[in-house]
Amino acid sequence: MFNTLANLPHGKLRITIAVLLTLNALLYAAIDSLIATVDAFAWLVLLLSFELETAGLPETLSETTLHKIRNGLIIIIALVSVGYLFLGDILNLINSVLWFALIALLEIEVRAPSLVTEHKTLYWLASILVFTGLVAMVVIWTLSGSLLDAYNGALWIIAFALIEVDLFRFLKIRA
Repeated sequence: MFNTLANLPHGKLRITIAVLLTLNALLYAAIDSLIATVDAFAWLVLLLSFELETAGLPETLSETTLHKIRNGLIIIIALVSVGYLFLGDILNLINSVLWFALIALLEIEVRAPSLVTEHKTLYWLASILVFTGLVAMVVIWTLSGSLLDAYNGALWIIAFALIEVDLFRFLKIRA
């Protein structure tokens, strides 16, 4: 997988971010709650599933299987989000909702590109709104002293902005 990622645009950056996110998930496993650990690993595997799809699937993994895995991960993440609700962890719940919105935008871009083309400005504004909300979460966590959550949020924003959305290409749409 790492060889495949290295051949993509920003290959070394993709690998570096994947390694940092893996270390991040391991850190959650070592010092945080089970729910936060499951959340971190589920999002990591979800990101890697998008990377596999971008890089080209290995022969042993079909697109249908990958989508089933992704759907399972989304169910796990949804259950974790419900867990945050029951624990009264509103910040993590809001963060989960924002990330779900981002995943929805990515899925629309992949599965219905003509819809994005038809509503380019609306899609762009929705993406900016979601990213603004995610950045606000990092600021809130930083100000409240939740530095692990702030670091985690910032790392994920960087991962999605530079890799999945290709922020440099995305910003050119508006230029």
